[in-house]
Amino acid sequence: MATLLLTLPRTGLQAGTALDYVLSPDGLRVGTASSAALALLPGSTAGSSSTPERIHDVVLLVGAAQLSWHQVQLPKGVSHSRMRAVLEGLLEDQLLDEPAVLHFALAPGAARATTAWVAVCDKAWLRDGVQALEAAGLTVSRIVPEFVPSETTDRDALYAIDDAGQALLLHVHKHGVHAWPLLPATIALLNWPQDRPLQAEPAVAAMAEQMFGRSVVLQSRGERALGACQSDWDLAQLDLASSQRSRSIKRLGSAWQALLHAPRWRALRWSLVALLAVNIVGLNVRAAVERADLEVQRKTMDAVLTTAFPTTQVVVDAPVQMQRAVDALQHATGALGTRDFETLLGAWARAAPDAPAPTSIDFVNGELQLHGVSLPAAALANATLSLKTQGVGLKATGSDIALKGE
Repeated sequence: MATLLLTLPRTGLQAGTALDYVLSPDGLRVGTASSAALALLPGSTAGSSSTPERIHDVVLLVGAAQLSWHQVQLPKGVSHSRMRAVLEGLLEDQLLDEPAVLHFALAPGAARATTAWVAVCDKAWLRDGVQALEAAGLTVSRIVPEFVPSETTDRDALYAIDDAGQALLLHVHKHGVHAWPLLPATIALLNWPQDRPLQAEPAVAAMAEQMFGRSVVLQSRGERALGACQSDWDLAQLDLASSQRSRSIKRLGSAWQALLHAPRWRALRWSLVALLAVNIVGLNVRAAVERADLEVQRKTMDAVLTTAFPTTQVVVDAPVQMQRAVDALQHATGALGTRDFETLLGAWARAAPDAPAPTSIDFVNGELQLHGVSLPAAALANATLSLKTQGVGLKATGSDIALKGE
């Protein structure tokens, strides 16, 4: 599953603007890390006559310098439709720009009546960037910040990065994310502990080592982008909610493609295939056993029929043929069968001796129908049970009773 990570330029997205991008084959490894204009991006349909590269997931990265971070105490009982107005009121004194021109995004899982992080950036800049990408055929599935505040003090981190030709220090800590110029004065102010790692892009690694007087941990821009992609954050909230449905659909499609193709799900795919194969084999074995049992029962019934009535030449339906042969034998000898009028009437007399006389009696196709017979529920239940022991079924409909030999 190819994942495309795009960093939105701070100057806005124009047709000729170069975007830093990372193309990962599986969302875990850096495949290609480069920069290109909008029309030349992998998967873009803008200004390209060739078949676009198959991209299953497009993630938009917002640089640390484009975001400000604020903590707010969310009040209880705030509906989703009123959340933006509430955030504007809570952050009004902390913002340098008018709230109307800013975009707000709450931390994932933020609950009411708790302290939560709010990421803030320029609304028009972000919205126009998303629309430009979607116009180029790149549907953004998620918008993630490059860095998010750390949860605890022991997870504070310091990064030296190259931001459009300017060397910056990004301090990620539990009080937010702050960008500083990479200068000796900044280093002295931060007083970064010697036992804490310092990560740096290759472009500014030598400068960072010289100023800090220590070695640094190299981290490429692509690796940093992939790390940001693993975050649960999604800035597509509130102002960008109108596009959330298409992004959600795209995200579901990406998840399905990941399940089908991503290497990390290979073991699960093989397990599911093996489970399906075992079930199919088991069902076929069970069906074969059931067919064999049915065949044995059929042959047994055929043998009973041909043994009891040797004149039977062809067996088509053993139970039906046997019943017909018994009926014919009874008719020839004058014996009464379970479906004869006298047999059914006698069974009813024994089962319900106190029942009132019926107003009329019908006998059709081996079924005795008694009309105008009203019995209490208890008496009817007893009669039904008694008739069943005699091999006769009873069906009551109002004051009508039907008896038939089973």
